[in-house]
Amino acid sequence: MKRLINSFFTLLILAFLSGGTLAQTGLELYAQMGERGFVSFDGSSLNWLPGNMGYMETEKDDNGNTVFYKVDPKTEKRTSLFDKSTTDALINQYNDAADTDVSGLPFDQFDFVMDDKAIFFTQDKIDYVFNLKDKKLRKLYKPEVERPLYTDELMRGMERSQLWNGTYSHDYTKFAYIKEYDIYVVDTKTKEEKRLTYGSEEKMNGRPSWVYPEEFGQRDAYWFSPDNSKISYLQYQEKDVHQFPIVHELTFEAGLEQMRYPKAGETNPTVNLFIVDIKTGEIEQVPTNSDPDTYIVRPVWRNDGSELTFRRLNRKQDHLELLAYDIKTKEVRTILEEKEDAYVDLHDNFIQLDDNKTFIWTSEVSGYNHIYHYDFSGKLINQITKGDFPVGNIENVDQKNKKIYFTAYQNMGLDSYFYSVDMNGKNMKKLSNGDGRHNVSMNEAGEYYVCSHSSFDSPYEANLYDNKGNMIRNVMKADISNVEEAGLEKPEFSTMKAADGETELPVLIYKPKDFDPSKKYPVLLPLYGGPGYQDVTNTYKTNDGYQRMAQLGFIVVRANYRGSGNRGKEFQTLHYGKLGTLEIDDYAAVIEQVTERDYADEDRVGVYGHSYGGYATALLMLRYPDIFHVGVSGAPVTDWRSYDTIYTERYMNTPQANKEGYDVGSAMTYADQLKGKLLLVHGSVDNNVHPANTTMLVDALIKADKNFDLMMYPGNRHGIRGAHGRHYQKLRLQHLITNLNPEITSKDEVSFDLIWTND
Repeated sequence: MKRLINSFFTLLILAFLSGGTLAQTGLELYAQMGERGFVSFDGSSLNWLPGNMGYMETEKDDNGNTVFYKVDPKTEKRTSLFDKSTTDALINQYNDAADTDVSGLPFDQFDFVMDDKAIFFTQDKIDYVFNLKDKKLRKLYKPEVERPLYTDELMRGMERSQLWNGTYSHDYTKFAYIKEYDIYVVDTKTKEEKRLTYGSEEKMNGRPSWVYPEEFGQRDAYWFSPDNSKISYLQYQEKDVHQFPIVHELTFEAGLEQMRYPKAGETNPTVNLFIVDIKTGEIEQVPTNSDPDTYIVRPVWRNDGSELTFRRLNRKQDHLELLAYDIKTKEVRTILEEKEDAYVDLHDNFIQLDDNKTFIWTSEVSGYNHIYHYDFSGKLINQITKGDFPVGNIENVDQKNKKIYFTAYQNMGLDSYFYSVDMNGKNMKKLSNGDGRHNVSMNEAGEYYVCSHSSFDSPYEANLYDNKGNMIRNVMKADISNVEEAGLEKPEFSTMKAADGETELPVLIYKPKDFDPSKKYPVLLPLYGGPGYQDVTNTYKTNDGYQRMAQLGFIVVRANYRGSGNRGKEFQTLHYGKLGTLEIDDYAAVIEQVTERDYADEDRVGVYGHSYGGYATALLMLRYPDIFHVGVSGAPVTDWRSYDTIYTERYMNTPQANKEGYDVGSAMTYADQLKGKLLLVHGSVDNNVHPANTTMLVDALIKADKNFDLMMYPGNRHGIRGAHGRHYQKLRLQHLITNLNPEITSKDEVSFDLIWTND
């Protein structure tokens, strides 16, 4: 991190004069905590190799070439990953293919592919595959994939997306990619290209619409069959989906983006599933019974290629079917169905086993997420995990030893632990030690794992274990010497009552260093608040960004709420059909309890958040104007009728079926109640939460004759980044400090240069 240090020493003097030694300490500490390396990490993460090969390490030889080693996890003994004959063959063939003369391996990183029988690497923008068995190198032809206009932030991680990069077949003999609205495939050796589909802007083949990647995580839209002879793909028919205009104004001739965006209660895209034979070009449509009120997601080929499985979800999202299309009979059959009172959460825990007859699946049908073993006829073999706790991640399915390794949440969802269990559901064993969050990376063979762990009391560390839970050694540890030297203390953990007066909610309270209980401090609530999220988890917080904010003289509060995640389905769905009510009431109730403390100033309370957090901020300022006095609302949804179908209707049903819920959850309903200092922030080309949300609230506030502040960031999507992002953060700090007036911070405008940090 680089600091803007204009007149650094002058500012310290100004801070000292305005607030004494305490001011100097707080400002300086805030700046120090923003520096890179305030907390550093000793050690490194492990990069697991396939099977039981151990993990990989690299180093540079005298010529600057990268040398790769495999390391035994237990003994740390290193041996060459590639033997001499493999290395020589790879170097010689690469020199011939690239017409060069390198002396070492021509890559710094690579991937194992083709069932770990080959490696894939890119050098000088050209892709290669090297077969480890026959020691043959193939130079792959791949056309340049065009990035369609306005598809930036079509989905998260666009730089790595299938749409922008294309996809190789499993044997790397073919490469498929999207050109405009269709799938093309090329032979990676002969360069022969073939167009497989014929679509249009209203009927996109293999090219996802915005809403499926954003809300279902359905990033890919076409898949090679296991034998590489066919491609299954989704077709998005969007003719009847409303085109929402987004104007790009940073050019003299503005660009108009016509975005297909289905708003709550309106027409969805109709998504169909097809299979195309690459050789013949023959296309067959899978009978999915699709329409605008049906979602088709997660197509997955059976490992033997005999069937294409997929999931069908009704519009209300309370009825899920796992279906299979038989390639020979051309018929669809039902494997299993699930129904929920509120909604079914989609997941990716569909793990086919090597017997080609059974699979592992997770479900919340019991009220908690658990692991199940099914056969492909839909017969339940057994429920593997049981209990009043939700399973988190399946980390490994050890088919050889019939064990499953997984994480699960406990203690109001604050903690996650690592477990093993036999596939028959017996001998469940907790492998992790200590409270807090445990994140696991296990080798493919299920013999060793790295568990990274921290808690309120324990800073981050990562240790290597065997599969019995025996620690082998530490591999990474946080150096918190600066935290200790600064005298920072962990935030206070407490439980407080929800607005119903009964439900226990986890709460964290951060205080400035040199906290004086005889003084009054402004209170600040940073939040998110969305369904299934958690603002509070049991991880190390003593040096986090909220602790840093506290050093500016705030009492910073973080709280969970009814509807937060990892406490079971019943708890998570408490605010089903009424977003903007329970979670907002709970935040207000927590702040009321905090401000009962003598040191918390009930007349100086601030709140800020972005996206759902922006929505929650706006509602708290409007619904509880006597509790919340200052707010920064970033990219807020202001009325759920303005957001997309899939997310909104999952939690709210449609506006037609739940008019009261939508009215009660609308920020505009309460515009006439604003009393405090509200700053609204939005990106001008936000394609997730459209700027119209903020515009509608602005209009309502004007009509109610209310004063407020507004900042629009030109050319920015939902995430406000770069110079605009830095300006946003600085503006937010200025708004909070100026209006909440923490004693520790000088109100002199120049002090903002000191407290400001750049990424």
